[in-house]
Amino acid sequence: MKKWIFTGICDKSDLLLYMCKILAHGDKRVLLVDAALDAKYRYCIGYQHPQLPVTEFAGFDVAGGFATLSSLEQHLLNEDEKDYDYILMDVERADFLHPGDWLDADACIWVSGFDLTGLKRSASLLEELSGQWSDQVSPSFHRVYLNVIEDMTDEAYIEGYLNPGRMAWLGQPVKMPWDELFFGLKIQNEHAGRLVLKPLSRHYKRSLIELILQLSEWDRRHVRRAMRHAERRRA
Repeated sequence: MKKWIFTGICDKSDLLLYMCKILAHGDKRVLLVDAALDAKYRYCIGYQHPQLPVTEFAGFDVAGGFATLSSLEQHLLNEDEKDYDYILMDVERADFLHPGDWLDADACIWVSGFDLTGLKRSASLLEELSGQWSDQVSPSFHRVYLNVIEDMTDEAYIEGYLNPGRMAWLGQPVKMPWDELFFGLKIQNEHAGRLVLKPLSRHYKRSLIELILQLSEWDRRHVRRAMRHAERRRA
């Protein structure tokens, strides 16, 4: 079982949903964990059964309403659900994870946009997390930057808010490009309660592939095949 922790205060729901669908169509069993501040995934996926803590959507499972990762793990144990290949967590609450959970994860990913409000809230989250990590080695982070506009957005602007002296970065950041089509598709998917990938731009799909390659043991051919399968399914 691989555990990937995505953190940073920004709307990363579409990114994680697309990744989960691709992983699931690569013949993997995938769980997406909603530990975002506003529990946004129940709205993104249009929960048909809001009373269920774990529900299926677009070929993978989504878990929400858990106070901590430990409570989720206990629930999965009670339900005899132990065979996920990948668990992706959107963590915006410092109390959702114990300090050791960060180091136990197979990958930690800091996701950031360029809006000032999100950057300042992310800096506050980092302050809180740093207090938890004070007695141990802090995790190293991959980086993902959302809504990147070439020649208009500078990664140094983001890192200035995160105080990079306290952060250990892994590799080069993956930049998810901004385009109007992305936001139009986001709205259509949310209102229809579905997850369509095919209309995404080539640049966005290329960045999705690069991110999965950076985090997983998959080769490029496998990721591309899973992407094609995910594009064919409109659910």
